[in-house]
Amino acid sequence: MLTIAGGVRFEVDSVELRPTNVRRDLIVKNANGLHLLPCSLIARTVKDFQGSVKLDNGKQQANAKSPMDVILLGATMGTELVLLVEGQGAEEMADRIERLFADEFQTDR
Repeated sequence: MLTIAGGVRFEVDSVELRPTNVRRDLIVKNANGLHLLPCSLIARTVKDFQGSVKLDNGKQQANAKSPMDVILLGATMGTELVLLVEGQGAEEMADRIERLFADEFQTDR
């Protein structure tokens, strides 16, 4: 039961609240760093996401929907990045990007 100001009552079965802001720490593990292929895979993964996806290296922030923005981070092997995802489905999107980093951007091409 949910009561709103003014005494209006609503019956609510269940409400599942998903985080809309997610922060993850990532480390670039692949030997060649974030070159064109990994940056393109990141951009392709997030292109249809309605929210914001940013990668931050502590000096600058990149829009993950732009491969060129991500390349300009200059992230080499061992670079620590912060992933910032905002919007509906942020947790799932962060999981997908985190998986790309964990798998060192290996795909079935």
